[in-house]
Amino acid sequence: MSKTLLSGLAAACLLTACAVGPDYERPVLPSSVAFPEGKGGRASIAADWWSSLGDARLSQLVEQALKNNTDIRVAAGRVEEASAGLADVAGAQLPAITGGGSATRNVVSNDAYTSISSFGRTRNDYTAGLSTTFELDFWGKLRRASEAARAQLLSADEARLQVELGVVSSVVKAYALVRSADVQQASAQELLAVRDEELRIVQQRTQVGAAGANEIAQAEVVRSAAVSALSDARRARAQAEHLLGFLVGTPDLVLKAQAIAQGATPPPPATGLPADLLRRRPDVVAAEQALIAANARIGYAKAAYFPTFSLTGAVGAESKEFSSVFGQGNGTSLLGLNMSVPILDFGRTAAKVDLAIAAQHQAAAAYEKAVLTAFREVRDALSDVRETMASAQAAARREKAAREAFRIAQERRKQGQLDPMEFLAARRLLAESQVAVSRVRLDRLGAQVDLVKALGGARPDVVPVK
Repeated sequence: MSKTLLSGLAAACLLTACAVGPDYERPVLPSSVAFPEGKGGRASIAADWWSSLGDARLSQLVEQALKNNTDIRVAAGRVEEASAGLADVAGAQLPAITGGGSATRNVVSNDAYTSISSFGRTRNDYTAGLSTTFELDFWGKLRRASEAARAQLLSADEARLQVELGVVSSVVKAYALVRSADVQQASAQELLAVRDEELRIVQQRTQVGAAGANEIAQAEVVRSAAVSALSDARRARAQAEHLLGFLVGTPDLVLKAQAIAQGATPPPPATGLPADLLRRRPDVVAAEQALIAANARIGYAKAAYFPTFSLTGAVGAESKEFSSVFGQGNGTSLLGLNMSVPILDFGRTAAKVDLAIAAQHQAAAAYEKAVLTAFREVRDALSDVRETMASAQAAARREKAAREAFRIAQERRKQGQLDPMEFLAARRLLAESQVAVSRVRLDRLGAQVDLVKALGGARPDVVPVK
């Protein structure tokens, strides 16, 4: 190997330490030291946070959704695609060795400039060997491509986590809606029974002249409203059950009715600091990784401005006889350093660089939007949790008072001191209170699920601030 070639290789090794294009710097975004609404949350978010609801059937449905949901499988496929892309780009940084061989027969013309040797006009040639062409990454082009591919893989993986979090949240909310509809359906049936009894009493009073057609019409109106409420509860339950079947990949899913009140909702989780969202929410992390990838592609595009160097090497054997291809003295070798210098491309490289810069600007704006959206969603969820907690307390007091009123009405009825319509009014008030409690509990649980989702679920690398 000549000294000139050795000098060139040494220079190549030195030049590969640099990489063209901008290095990534996280954009400066507006933030705050705390969430103004973030008060009272002390619990951390567990990896299986849905299990804290204490419903084994719900946990089964969540696990089923994580295995069978089509959106999750699509997201997982994108991760596999990005992983394969990274492996392809990483492989380009290493020499690719190919093996080859050939057998040719050449017949030389008698009347050509090529002289006919003592071997005659027919000439056989047999070769076998290994060869490689390796581009030297002088300007960091391949390293920028690898950086972009790695960030793309991380972005795809975070997007998968975001899809999983969204699916789990949807399963929990849909299941809660089914159970809430069960309670509302039972209460609606009780209300309908009350309205039927009220209508019967009004009709009896009309027959003896104690009531008129107006009272019957009013009783019919409220009874029809009770029928509609029962129909609405049934429809809401059916739709929630169908949604659950879609989410878990079981289109014929049927859940047995459970007309009992839901258990206590777990305490809201600690929100931590707003800055935690930058590394806790999968969609924010995915957006930043997409920005990193776009930033690296600028360097990849700019590398086209500079010369391209590549090493070419080959070792093998050649002979005019097949039987002596690998004989002593028939070995061949080749080592070369090639250079390609861009001179004129009519602005194509500049256009590609501008295209990469424009894509980076879009990715930066998308990242900023993801961060601002995360802050807004957390604050919205915190407000919802606070207000639904207050509503839940008021609804619980309402149900307690209605239950006490119904108990008193039962005692007075036994003693013959209560008009039948007054007893039905107390019975109706209790059923309506139970419907209100069920709805508020559903809103309360939905608000907490939204908060868990807004905080990014459970991330082992983030310790919630208490």
